[in-house]
Amino acid sequence: MPQHSSLPNHILDEAADWLVLIHSGEVTEEQREQFEQWKSKNKEHALAISQIERFTQGLSDLPNSFQPDTLVKSKHTFSTSLKHNMLFGLSGFCIIGLSLYCIPWAKLQADYHSQVGEIKTVPLADGTELILASNSYVNIDFSKQTRQVELVEGEIYIQTAKDPKHRPFIVMTKDGKIEALGTQFTVRQEDEYRTKVKVYEHAVALYPAKTDTRKLLQQGQRTSFDADTISAINPLKNEQPYWTQHLLVVEQWPLKKVLDELYRYQNGTYFLAPELENVHVSGVFSLKNPKQSLENLAYTHQLELDYYSSYLLKIKKR
Repeated sequence: MPQHSSLPNHILDEAADWLVLIHSGEVTEEQREQFEQWKSKNKEHALAISQIERFTQGLSDLPNSFQPDTLVKSKHTFSTSLKHNMLFGLSGFCIIGLSLYCIPWAKLQADYHSQVGEIKTVPLADGTELILASNSYVNIDFSKQTRQVELVEGEIYIQTAKDPKHRPFIVMTKDGKIEALGTQFTVRQEDEYRTKVKVYEHAVALYPAKTDTRKLLQQGQRTSFDADTISAINPLKNEQPYWTQHLLVVEQWPLKKVLDELYRYQNGTYFLAPELENVHVSGVFSLKNPKQSLENLAYTHQLELDYYSSYLLKIKKR
């Protein structure tokens, strides 16, 4: 007879929370990716999801019209039933397979990456300083002709060093390339958005992948581009990339945008009452302690934070 072992209650709670969200009909691509990261982070996470899905096959047949609020309310009954009625067995091959499936190949192959919530400094061979924001992935390729950084996903800050060999410094993204012209700048690459570039010193040249266009972006300017077009150039609102100091500095940002930024630095996801999405927020928030920043937001803007676990938060007006 095979041996069984119980998983910790908090893992069962978190797994149930994630399944409620995934089958709610309201999940975004970013939330789905966060779920896959959570599942692959720990073998017990993958095991809990695997066993729960087997036990509750009918959950995948819920209609899309089934409301998330109803799902959230039923979550406690759902997870309690699971914990009292299931025996969890270990399956090594299944765990390994799930872990490999959850992480895209490009990320598995990346030369350097930062964990969720981590800001990592990577000194390059030429003296350039490279700083990775939370959950970022890069490849480095220095040759006799060029110095190249590929940003697979996330955001990076670069302070280039002078190169005795006079090799150009290039950052590649899915949308094209950025050439540094003796500079300090940030590049942000996300699946569903264009490449965003901000220049804090000197200039960069932008080259969208599918055109012959070349545009200079000067100190104190920002823009975004995709493979075909470059957006209008706008002035920088911040004098420096405050995230490198674990700070989020905002002025009249919609609340949803502030929450999205904070959740880049912690695992999990949130539901926000629709009437609150465009509430304007100004202030300085810690990226080292996103939960404290959320509590500060709640106090300032009379919000109610309902935690269904450390991975699932519902926000509404107090």
